[in-house]
Amino acid sequence: MVKTQYGAVIGRRFVFENKQVDAFQGIPFAKPPIGELRFRKPEPPEPWDGVKETKAFGPRGIQKDNTFLDKMKHGRTSEDNLYLNVFSPTWNPSTPSGFAVLVFVHGGGFLSDSSVKYGDADICEHLCTKDVVVVTVQYRLGHLGFFTTGDDTCRGNFALWDQTMALRWIQDNITFFNGDPRNVTVMGQSAGGASVDLLSICPPSRDLFHRVIPMAGNASCRWSTHNNLVEVCRKFAEANDIHDFLHSEKMIEKLREVPASKFAMSLMDTLSDSKADLCPVAPRIDGEFITKPISELRKEAPGMPMLIGCCASEGLIMLMGKRSSLGGIMEEISKLVPEDEYPSNFMQLRQEIFWKLIKKEDIEDSDEVTRAYVEILGDVFTNIGVQKAVLETVEAHNVPVYFYSFDYFNPKSWGPLGLRMPFKDATHCTELAYIFAHGIIWSYDFNEEDKQMLEMTTRMWTNFAKYGDPNGVPTDESSIVPSLHEKPLKWEPATTECPQRHLSISLNPQMRDEYKTIVHSGDATDQKGRQHSLTEYLQIISEYPQIYS
Repeated sequence: MVKTQYGAVIGRRFVFENKQVDAFQGIPFAKPPIGELRFRKPEPPEPWDGVKETKAFGPRGIQKDNTFLDKMKHGRTSEDNLYLNVFSPTWNPSTPSGFAVLVFVHGGGFLSDSSVKYGDADICEHLCTKDVVVVTVQYRLGHLGFFTTGDDTCRGNFALWDQTMALRWIQDNITFFNGDPRNVTVMGQSAGGASVDLLSICPPSRDLFHRVIPMAGNASCRWSTHNNLVEVCRKFAEANDIHDFLHSEKMIEKLREVPASKFAMSLMDTLSDSKADLCPVAPRIDGEFITKPISELRKEAPGMPMLIGCCASEGLIMLMGKRSSLGGIMEEISKLVPEDEYPSNFMQLRQEIFWKLIKKEDIEDSDEVTRAYVEILGDVFTNIGVQKAVLETVEAHNVPVYFYSFDYFNPKSWGPLGLRMPFKDATHCTELAYIFAHGIIWSYDFNEEDKQMLEMTTRMWTNFAKYGDPNGVPTDESSIVPSLHEKPLKWEPATTECPQRHLSISLNPQMRDEYKTIVHSGDATDQKGRQHSLTEYLQIISEYPQIYS
C-alpha cells in the first residue's frame, strides 16, 4: 500500500527470480473530463477515503476499435480515461533521492491506443529491474482531446494539458513510490513522440521533467501540429447537426450533449484512406500551450538531453491503402514543395528531389519504384522531421542528442500483415517490441536474437533515463552498449559538425555519420545499388526554409 496526496492505493506484486516489482494500475490523476469538464483543461482528482484498489488498467480513451478482438483484449473505452500506472521496484534505491523515473506516452495518431497495449509484467521485468520507476499515462483522444473553436471559448490542446497534469502528479507523488522527481525522463512514440517533444519545449510543461525520448515522431514532423484544425472541428460539429459557428459558446454547449461514442475515431481508417490526412486532429498553435512556431520554441526552451530516432523503413507501414507508383512518389514530394508556396519553381524542386530517390534506369522497375515510394513516405512522415529536430537542438543548446536508426527486425513481427507487403524491414513501431518485450504490430515469440536486442535496447534506454547517457557511467561495465564486437561500442552524440552522427541499432550496432545513406533492411539487399542520401536531400530542403513554416 502507498499513500499519495489524494489517498492510499494498493496494487499487486510481480516476482522475477530475486527481484520484485509493484504495479499500481488505474490511478486517477485528474477528475473525469465528462459533463461540464468536457472541452476544459483537466482538474486535480478528488481525494478519496480508505484504500483504492489499483490492480487493473483504467478504461481506454474513446476510440473506434478495428476488431471485436481489440475490444476484448484491451478493455472498454470511456470518456473517463485520465488514469496512469506506476511500476516501482521494491528494493531500496542506490541513492537517497530515489530511482530515476521513466514516463511513457503512447501514440496512435492522436486518435487511438492506450496504456493497456504496452503491458505491465513485461515493463516490470525488463525495465524496472534495471532500477527505474516506470509510469505510463493516458490522455483524451480525437476531438475530445483537441477540439477547438479557434478562440478563447475553446482553445483546444486538452490532450497536452492532460499529459502535463500527469507530469505534475508525478512531481507531487512519485516520491511515495521511491521515484526521484528531479530525475524524470519522458518518452513517447509516433504521436506520443510528437507529444513528449512538445512537452519538452512548451512553457506549461517543459520544467516538469529533465530528459526526453521522442521515437518515430517529434514536434518537427509536419503532422505534429494542425494548421486547419478549426475548419476540421466545424465540420465535425456540422456532422453532428450543430451549426452555431458564429457562437462558440453555444456550439460547445451543444457538443457537450453529444454522446461520447460519437467522438470515436480510428487510426486504421486514416491509414487505409489514401486521401485522408495522416492525423485528422492534432495539436495546434493556440497561443497558450503552444505559444509559437516549433522552431522558435525549440530555440528559446532551456534545452534538455535527448534520445531520438526512428526505424529503418518507417514508410513501409504506410503502404496500407496506398498504391506504389511514380505519381505516388511525386504526390508525396508535392507535400514538401506546395505549388502555392513555390509558384515559379515548384516543378524544378520536386524533380530534383525525385531523382534523389530513384535512378532513371530504375523507373520501369516496379520493385525499385516501391522502395522509392516507401522512402518518400518515411521521409515525409518522420525522417525529415527527426533530422530537423536534431539539427535545431544541437545548434541551439549545449545538450547531448543521441540519435539512432533502429535497423533490426524479426520477419515474424509482421504476422499476416507481411503478406501484403512487398518486402519486410524494421518499420513504424518495431523498436517498441524491444522496449516493452512483446510485439506491437503482431504478437510473436522472441528468439534468442530478439532477446539480445531486448536486453540491448532496454539497457540503453534505462541508462539514458538514469544518467542522461545511454552508455551508462564509466564505472559500470555492464552499462556499455552491448555488442557482438570484441571492443565495447560507445554511442556518440550528434554534434553541430556532424548532426547526422547516429547509432545504427542492430545485433552489431555501428556509429554512422550519414543518416539514411543506405536502406538498412534484412531482406531488401538486392537494390541494384540505389542509395538514398538524406544529406543531399536535406540540402535541397534547407535552401527553402519556408517549407517548414
